[in-house]
Amino acid sequence: MKLKNLFTLSALTSALILAGCGGDININAGGETTPTTPTNPTTPPTSSPTEEAYGSFATRSTSIATVDGKEVWTLSGNLTGNANGSGNQTEDSITLGNDVVWELSGAVVVGGDNTNQTVLNVEPGTTILGNSDAYLVISRGSQIQAEGTADTPIVFTSVESGLGLSTDRGQWGGLVLLGNAPVNACADLASCDAAFEVGNHSYGGNIEDDSSGSLKYVRVEFGGFKINDTQELNGVSFAGVGSGTTVDYLQVHMNDDDGIEFWGGNATVKHVVLTGNFDDSLDWTNGWRGAAQHVYIRTDDNGANRGIEADSSKSGTDEPMSKPTLANLTLQLGGGTNGGGDDAEGILFRVGTGASLHNALVKGGLETGECLEINDASTVANAQGGELVMTHSLIDCVEAFKNPKDDADNVLLDVEAWFTGQEGNIVGAAALEGYQPTAASPALTGGKAGLANIDSRLDDAAYIGAFDGTNDWTLGWTTAIHDEEDSAPTELAPLTSCPAGTANDAADAALIEGTDLVCTLTGNITNNLTLLAGSNVKYKLDGGPVVIGGDNEQSATLAIQAGVEVYGTSNSYLVISRGSKIMAQGSEAMPIVFTSSEDVLGLNTDRGQWGGLVLLGNAPVNTCASLDDCDVAFEVGNHLFGGNNDEDSSGQLSYVQVRYAGFKINDTQELNGISFGGVGSGTQVDHIQVHKNDDDGVEFWGGSVNLKYVYLTDNFDDSLDWTNGWRGKAQYVFITQEDNAANRGIEADSSKSDPLGTPFSNPTISNVTILPAGGNNGSDDAEGMVLRVATRAQLANFVIQGGINTGECLEIDDASTQLNAEDGSLTLTHSIIDCVEPVKNEDAFDTTAWFEGQEGNVIGPVELTNGMPTASSIALGTGKDMSTVDAFFDDTDYKGAFDGSNDWTQGWSYQP
Repeated sequence: MKLKNLFTLSALTSALILAGCGGDININAGGETTPTTPTNPTTPPTSSPTEEAYGSFATRSTSIATVDGKEVWTLSGNLTGNANGSGNQTEDSITLGNDVVWELSGAVVVGGDNTNQTVLNVEPGTTILGNSDAYLVISRGSQIQAEGTADTPIVFTSVESGLGLSTDRGQWGGLVLLGNAPVNACADLASCDAAFEVGNHSYGGNIEDDSSGSLKYVRVEFGGFKINDTQELNGVSFAGVGSGTTVDYLQVHMNDDDGIEFWGGNATVKHVVLTGNFDDSLDWTNGWRGAAQHVYIRTDDNGANRGIEADSSKSGTDEPMSKPTLANLTLQLGGGTNGGGDDAEGILFRVGTGASLHNALVKGGLETGECLEINDASTVANAQGGELVMTHSLIDCVEAFKNPKDDADNVLLDVEAWFTGQEGNIVGAAALEGYQPTAASPALTGGKAGLANIDSRLDDAAYIGAFDGTNDWTLGWTTAIHDEEDSAPTELAPLTSCPAGTANDAADAALIEGTDLVCTLTGNITNNLTLLAGSNVKYKLDGGPVVIGGDNEQSATLAIQAGVEVYGTSNSYLVISRGSKIMAQGSEAMPIVFTSSEDVLGLNTDRGQWGGLVLLGNAPVNTCASLDDCDVAFEVGNHLFGGNNDEDSSGQLSYVQVRYAGFKINDTQELNGISFGGVGSGTQVDHIQVHKNDDDGVEFWGGSVNLKYVYLTDNFDDSLDWTNGWRGKAQYVFITQEDNAANRGIEADSSKSDPLGTPFSNPTISNVTILPAGGNNGSDDAEGMVLRVATRAQLANFVIQGGINTGECLEIDDASTQLNAEDGSLTLTHSIIDCVEPVKNEDAFDTTAWFEGQEGNVIGPVELTNGMPTASSIALGTGKDMSTVDAFFDDTDYKGAFDGSNDWTQGWSYQP
């Protein structure tokens, strides 16, 4: 049967061929042949529309028939304008339509080297697939015009991606644009033929405004195949590309070498996304003097080298010097090691480069290497001489800076001093949600204004980083940064050993179910230490105070991964010294837990079973006559705090629980769950819970630290306490207390020793719900909030709801505080008090009249269920939008900590 059909098909083919020659053959595969009258010759079938359009420069793919229902056409070799102008091609252009999918085979070169100049047009929505040895070159004198849209981007990707197979870096090559603009690899620019590092291609010249075309809304994925051990292709290579070239909305994703690299030239790029690239995300050398703005770089853990690597030339002295202008960059850096086994890093300026960099945000991971490094003498000279500048930028990294040294190990430049000594620079918390700055981020208001006046190639964007917190220019055309992202891990792998700097306690490990390792921290730790998360490990604080760093010397960072659990013995507590940091970065799915040994051993838990957390900083307090020489003694232990740096950073606490702490030192001294002594606004604090502490939940001694999402449950003394001139901000605070086991929800002073000392305590706080206890831990009634000892404050959107045995829910105590209430330096607006005893009136001051006389306040019932307002509650829709007062605050229109539907305590907190 198969032979018969084969014969039939062969005979039919032969017949058609002969018919085309005028033959008169008829075949009946079923039997008898019937003579026919001769007819005129048959006209050959006409070409298909795709053959008409593309047949002169491409062929139908022999390996892939269709992708997404479209024919696949292959490009190979040299492409030059079609002299016959068939289809939609012209003498000097070739157009790749979006009605088919294109396959690149080998090196596809558009035009000759400043000969046979050709324009490669690529229609919006076109997909180009590269096979394992493919890359696309735009020769000098030729152009690519690839202009997609946000809805229909142009995508260069691998064959594997097009076929829906497993994708990875290095599955094809990438894009290479070669131009006639100046490079410092040529002594004579008029006759410049610099050799590109891959293939037989030349670049460079003396035409600064040379144009290699346009790339708009273009994505390049899974490229960077290896030529050999030292040569790989970048996602997009710009070699001698001139300022006449347009590059706007370009993403390079998962390339096996650099994301984009510039070899000289003057090209400007804007709205660039570089994600998951293996070597450097952005690299320049050979005298690049272009510009870049709105650049988002994200690197993977153990899968990248540097965010930016910058050189002038291999010698560092060739002209022209690399000196680009860059603005509004966000670098989110993974940790671990890079491809060469070194720590992954942020920005490296080296080999004589210059640059003018403004409004950059660098956010490191817990194990990221240095985030800013200046290397070698020639680059140091540029930094000292004003050829390399960096202003209005923010660095939030565990290991922020690395200094260059000579062969004798002498430091050539203090990079931190160089950075902080320039205008507008910040070392502190970035406060990002994803890659966007939150309302609490200093990035929103800290940028350099008037950028277009500095360099006409820049847009005015007076914020730090690539994003303004509202507009997300990556939507629609990018990959792997929105819904496609892998969700945060929710499970931990086991560890095989304790991290360096800790010691395994096998005896404790044997007592704790499911635990193979108990890694112990003791004494003074003056080297950076990372507590790695693992399914089989816990960390132990032992032997009294565990102190990170020295007092403004031997600074160290304690980094703690999401999911880590730390327990303290009966006399232990954790201190972060002035100048050192804690980087405790939990997540909603995997919070960081500090608790007692009884808790991890499965014994009865109670308050005071260990100490707590103490963060000490260099921000102002009002107990120092001179902030330039300030050494305030913390109330427990030999620890100092205070200084003159309002923006000081003690690191980050995010998604952190502190449970069963607060042991007694003596009858008057106990540790708080978390103590903030002179902690500055550069510290990021969000999503913290203190549960069942034997003294205050959280207390502030001066400083300017800000907080969001604070959950204080069943603490024994005051849940939230401030004194000594705290001037920070807080939003979303929920306080619950246990009957007969609490004092006040909030206790607020300016200074016990000198009530009129400056700076005055003057925080701004919004969206607070307090459910005070009935009865307290002594002979007095438990209370809601007492404002006393000359404190000032701007308070809004409070809800205080007491039980039948709760004492007064609002008290303004002493004449100095009452004077502040009268002159408007102490305010409480848009709030509700629902208590049997709403206020406590002093003889000389009518607190009731003061409260009711301010805008939006109500004394009366409010409907709450476990602190959450019901749908009919008067708390909803009646709040003050505090974002109009300070950009730190979110726009809310409700009173209290909750909007009636979103319970932000769920998922990450301990629920008593």
